[in-house]
Amino acid sequence: MFVLVVAICLLLLFALTGADLLVENINSDELSKMGVEKKS
Repeated sequence: MFVLVVAICLLLLFALTGADLLVENINSDELSKMGVEKKS
């Protein structure tokens, strides 16, 4: 049971991190297309 909970937590963390990176990449691409540079 404990292992299952840990696995789910890791999957959620990975999903959230992956989604955040994906959104960041999409935002950067969209801004680049519009000719606007986003400062980090």
